Amino acid sequence: MVSIIITAKDEAPTIKKAVDGFLKQAINDDFELIVVAPDRKTLRAAQEVSDKVKIIQDAGRGKAEALNLALGQAQGKLLVFSDGDVAVKQDALAKLMAVEADLVSGRPVAYQDQESNMFAYWQRVLFDSAHQLRLERDKQKKFLLVSGYLFSVKRSVLNDFKFDENSLTEDEYLSYWAWHQGYKISYAAPAEVKVKYPDNYSDWLKQKVRTLAGGYQLPPEWKKNIAMRGFLRESFKIWWVWQRYVKNFKQACWMALLFIARLQAWLLAFTKVKLLKQNRAKIWQRVASTK
Repeated sequence: MVSIIITAKDEAPTIKKAVDGFLKQAINDDFELIVVAPDRKTLRAAQEVSDKVKIIQDAGRGKAEALNLALGQAQGKLLVFSDGDVAVKQDALAKLMAVEADLVSGRPVAYQDQESNMFAYWQRVLFDSAHQLRLERDKQKKFLLVSGYLFSVKRSVLNDFKFDENSLTEDEYLSYWAWHQGYKISYAAPAEVKVKYPDNYSDWLKQKVRTLAGGYQLPPEWKKNIAMRGFLRESFKIWWVWQRYVKNFKQACWMALLFIARLQAWLLAFTKVKLLKQNRAKIWQRVASTK
C-alpha cells in the first residue's frame, strides 16, 4: 500500500485541486490519502472531493507536528508527501514510484508563464537551477535534497524517526538525516508538481528566508562537504546562472534584482537563526499569495 500524505493550513481554496490530482493518478498499488490540517474548513473541503480521503486535525503547531501525526497513522510501505497548495501532474506518482531508492524527490515546476512578470521569472530560474543541480548530483550518486512539494520515502526508513518540531524545512532535515543513516536518495525528474509563485516581494522574502533559515538550523556537521545549498556555493554560480537564464535586457534587470533579493534573504536568515537565535514560531510567516 501507498500512503499519500498532504499537509495544509488554511488552504480550503486549493486543497481540492491537490487531492483531486492524486486521486486521478494511475498506479497498480492500493493507496490511502491522508490530509492533515489544523482548520476544519480545509479538512471539510478535502473530504468533499472524495470519501476516500482520511483527515487528521493537528493542533496548529507547525508542519513537523502534522507530519509526525500522519506517520503515526499511515499504513503504507511507501509514503508520499506533498502540500495542499500544489497540483501533481499526470502520472507523477507512477514516475516517482518508478525510481528505486529509499527517498525520491519529485520536480517542482511553476504554474504560471515564466515570462509573465519578474516573480514568475525568478521562480523559473530558481526551480530550474535546483533541477539541474539535482540531475547532476543524482547522476553522480551524491547527496541531494528532496523537495517538500513532492517526495517519497520507504516506510522502513522512518520506523524510528520523528520530525524536529522546531524545524523550518522538514524536507531538508529529513534529507540530511537519512543520508547520514546510509539511505539512498534519488531524483525522479519526470515526476512533476506544479507550484504557484509568490506574486509580491513581501511574500517572496518570507518564503525564502524561511527556507534558508531552515538550513542554518541544521547541525553544521550534517552539511560538511555535502551541502547542496549555501551562500558561498550560490555566489560562485552567479556567472553560470547569468549565462543560462539572461537572454535580453529585461531579464538582465530581473536577474540583477534577484541577486540582490537573494543576498537580503541570506542575510536575514543568518541574522534570525545565528545572531538572534529565533525559533520556528518566531521566523515562520504565512505566504498568502501562493494559495
